[in-house]
Amino acid sequence: MAQVRLWLLATFCWGSFAFGAEPLIVDVWPGRPPQEAKELPPEGDQTKPDDRLIAGRRIIKLGNVSTPQLAIYRPAKDKDTGAAVVICPGGGHFILAYDLEGTEVAEWLNEIGITGIVLKYRVPFRDPDKRWLSGVQDGQRAVSLVRSRAAEWGLDPKRIGMLGFSAGGQVAGLVSVLSGERQYEPQDDIDKVSSRPDFAVLIYPGGLDQRGEPKLRDEVKITKDAPPMF
Repeated sequence: MAQVRLWLLATFCWGSFAFGAEPLIVDVWPGRPPQEAKELPPEGDQTKPDDRLIAGRRIIKLGNVSTPQLAIYRPAKDKDTGAAVVICPGGGHFILAYDLEGTEVAEWLNEIGITGIVLKYRVPFRDPDKRWLSGVQDGQRAVSLVRSRAAEWGLDPKRIGMLGFSAGGQVAGLVSVLSGERQYEPQDDIDKVSSRPDFAVLIYPGGLDQRGEPKLRDEVKITKDAPPMF
């Protein structure tokens, strides 16, 4: 399994180059996110000096995220296809592997003409019974936000997908299948815009099947409206 993961990561990050421009940073929510009840310590990289290296280098383990944001990386104009992908890094709903499964993937997408949008969703999880909930709230809002500003950002509103790794794969998967069931009270006109991704790429997703049983969890409701998913 570890070899498969490394192969997938290498495939997604193959041919990477340095970013040509700083990303556009956009807050996901107009104010305090829904169901935020307590203050967390400051957001920061929680990687320790003795943590295991990945492909010979340290990674960013971003923790205590209370202000969800989008980091929007645009491809070169002569490559831009108009498609966009919202990227959900993994991290077990405790941290975000922000570069390994986030910014590096955005860079790779840029090389094939796709706008890469890294979603910094809230971690650690807020609800112990629904560890996915805050991430899915942020993910639903993120897709609606990107689609609502597609014209402004030069994107095709019918080619907005999601890509997630591990816990981020759970977020992307649930945003895809729960698009008709918004997991928070609407905030403004952005929430009138569809949160359904046009496609989803789920890389070693966790939390979609019932542990120890050959079936999907109750919240994973596959309907005819679900987008195509890898």
